[in-house]
Amino acid sequence: MYAVIETGGKQYRVQPGDFIQVEKLEGEVGSSLKFDRVLFFSQSSADNVQILMGKPYIQGAQVQAEVVGQGRGSKILIVKMKRRKQYRRTQGHRQNYTQVLITDLYASADNQLSLSSEEKKTKLAQFQSHLKPKGKAFTARRMSSKKKTSTPSSQKAAV
Repeated sequence: MYAVIETGGKQYRVQPGDFIQVEKLEGEVGSSLKFDRVLFFSQSSADNVQILMGKPYIQGAQVQAEVVGQGRGSKILIVKMKRRKQYRRTQGHRQNYTQVLITDLYASADNQLSLSSEEKKTKLAQFQSHLKPKGKAFTARRMSSKKKTSTPSSQKAAV
């Protein structure tokens, strides 16, 4: 049994026990998420194949997931250059991602599949995140004033 969901403008094929990396979603590590934009749902058994397709989404279908990681991906460098014009620009970008573990698929009362707690523990024990935590934001140096602070003339006379 699997489903195709849409989040962050992208589509993902998921089934219980899968780890997927999606665009940044709100939620702390360990919290649960619900994806209700299910585009496609397929269930097959030995004698029966059942397919549900949405227009564009399947009504009442949802996918439950648990957040297992938050962070930023690797740096991508953007380089612009025009030859013979002395024009060069370099810019970097690190995208924020959320990693989730798919725990339940639900299309209707008949079509539902969930991950058992033992399977969930083994999956979480095997999971390794390659995302790096978001560090402190860059702060520019402060430009100090070139004027020297002077002491009042009354204090100079007392010294």
